[in-house]
Amino acid sequence: MNNHENHKTVIAFDWGNTLMVELPQYHGAMVDWPEVAAVDGAQAALAGLSSNYHLIVASNAVDSNAARLRDALRRVDLDVYIQDIFTSHEVEGKKPQRIYFQSIQSHLPPSPEYILVGDGYGTDVVGAWQAGWLSVWYNPSGAAAPGLLPLYDIEIRQMQDLPAALAAPRLPGWNQTQGWLVEQQVPANLILHVQNVASIAYQLALWLRAAGEKVDPLLAHRGGMLHDLAKVNTLHKSSINHGEAAARILEDRGYPALAEIARRHILTHVLDDKLAPRTWEEKVVFLADKLSEGSRLVTLDQRINALSQRYSRFSAGIQSCLPALRKLQREICARMRVPEAELTDRLQAALLGRG
Repeated sequence: MNNHENHKTVIAFDWGNTLMVELPQYHGAMVDWPEVAAVDGAQAALAGLSSNYHLIVASNAVDSNAARLRDALRRVDLDVYIQDIFTSHEVEGKKPQRIYFQSIQSHLPPSPEYILVGDGYGTDVVGAWQAGWLSVWYNPSGAAAPGLLPLYDIEIRQMQDLPAALAAPRLPGWNQTQGWLVEQQVPANLILHVQNVASIAYQLALWLRAAGEKVDPLLAHRGGMLHDLAKVNTLHKSSINHGEAAARILEDRGYPALAEIARRHILTHVLDDKLAPRTWEEKVVFLADKLSEGSRLVTLDQRINALSQRYSRFSAGIQSCLPALRKLQREICARMRVPEAELTDRLQAALLGRG
């Protein structure tokens, strides 16, 4: 094992199709292939990170041990950046088993943080999440997380973007959002609602991104999870609405973008130029909330009618928002290139895993 520098964050890279391209025409140990290729951007990413992080490889390779993987890395000049390599030949278990991650940690000096970068959702992202590691999903195709549940902490489409992505402010993880909801005494029925809103907002953001819009699906998801963070604690307080209350909590915790999503999701804000949603993330969470009646996907008309019945004293004001809501839905559908008449069916298919 190489000499280590203590107290550096460990970044573990998956092997196949994260650092090295898996060429389908070849089999067996990669070091013996007639040709090998690094993933585009891998050289730039490793070069940009090597001085500040402890870089390792964490692979499920069967045909190669650590020494043979290093020999393959040497063929594309990536070996100089990698301090340690671990496969099931050197440690216990395989990804996504927790023992695999624990065994790697036992071979390394103490680190303030462990991060796994990989393209495999089930092996890399879920494995890291179960082990308490952070994860970066390398997702060049822009695929949706299974179940519309993004457990990853960061997503990159190009490997050369990794250093900037790691340096940027980080959103709260899935577990953290759950903890905050419990902390604010959010009941089970409302947790189901925000989970549905988050899944819909995430899918809308993915469709927008696929159509070429600049939008962060993970921000949309976390915004959906936290938009009703303060709803229970403001039920009997007339001085502040629950969106503003949630925004103040999120601002205090250092998440201004999430705060604005919460602040701007209130129904009547769609009629207020100063408070209406502005960014794509704010807009998709706003719309997703208006397409969710409890934990059910509904149409705008169904949602507005349900709200009008529930809050009958304010029925006229609620109904007055419908034209503006339809305009927002048309805008989002046009940018996603999804026919408005098909929106509910497509969302339903996505929520059922058929999208």
